[in-house]
Amino acid sequence: MPRPLRIEYEGARYHVMCRGNRGATVFGSEGDVGLFLKTLGEVCARTDWKVHAWVLMSTHYHLLLETPNANLVDGMKWFQGTFTQRMNAMQKTWGHLFQGRYKAKVIEQDEPEYFRRVATYIHLNPAAAGLLDRETGRLESYAWSSYPHYLQAPSRRPDFLDVAEVLYCQHLKDTVKGRRLFREMMQNDAEWAMEKGSEFYSRHFKCMDRGWVHGSKEFRRKMSEHLLEQQAGREREIHDREQRRDLAESAVQAIIQEGCKRLRINPSDLVRLKKCAPEKILLATYIKENYSTENREISRLLHMGDRSLVGRSRSIVERKKDFARRYRSLKRALDETKTT
Repeated sequence: MPRPLRIEYEGARYHVMCRGNRGATVFGSEGDVGLFLKTLGEVCARTDWKVHAWVLMSTHYHLLLETPNANLVDGMKWFQGTFTQRMNAMQKTWGHLFQGRYKAKVIEQDEPEYFRRVATYIHLNPAAAGLLDRETGRLESYAWSSYPHYLQAPSRRPDFLDVAEVLYCQHLKDTVKGRRLFREMMQNDAEWAMEKGSEFYSRHFKCMDRGWVHGSKEFRRKMSEHLLEQQAGREREIHDREQRRDLAESAVQAIIQEGCKRLRINPSDLVRLKKCAPEKILLATYIKENYSTENREISRLLHMGDRSLVGRSRSIVERKKDFARRYRSLKRALDETKTT
């Protein structure tokens, strides 16, 4: 399976998750959990990571991490490798503990809602899976999670756990009152999650495990640009389908900007121009010849209405001499832009 490339920068936040090899149980006892948290604390001390939330399920884990020093890859290499070695030594086993690479979805920071949703998703995992105490139904009854620590006084929490940001996203403070309100809010969600199970997740946390970014289209565009800079001419090494899709969209938007400049119009003019305006036909033809973007997406970006017009753009250019002449000029200019 194609592997997404890692995005690293100072202060980046990630939703990290990894499953046991072939779906096997990873966390089967308090000892396993204790070893994981001990190792997590050590890697945080080594890397200056902040942990905002975690949950350990029997076959997988979720972490909400922040990396002040842009060192996710090195830190995760040490963390998972060390934990695997320690688990094998403790259980007198050998071999892989986890299934392939961990996932690490970078989270938008300008809009706190994405960060809040990831934290809530992580903490509600046990409720949706029906793992809470049957008598009380309390979310904090599931001990293999950071959530119970959110309800404790700061002096009783692990040093590497930072609760302030998650509480802030809920407009709360780390006080007795703030923790009580947080508990009430989370318990309401937990009861709903227990009742609906997987339906709750599909409705309120759609695609939380998929993709490579938690954020808006604009944030995905920025991350795509960051990825291109990080690869520096090695774009062909990007094999992940969703990353390639976002990179293509970012490149097409840049071409539209440059194409509008060459055609002596403003990008904002694309909204008011007719759907079959020559400028749109020329740009659509160039995009179709050079990118794998779908007709529907090209139509949306150029405000062309029916996507079938995008499909006919090439034939229109070939039939009309004035279109063909203008297209040759535009193509030369845009080709030069791509190679400089």
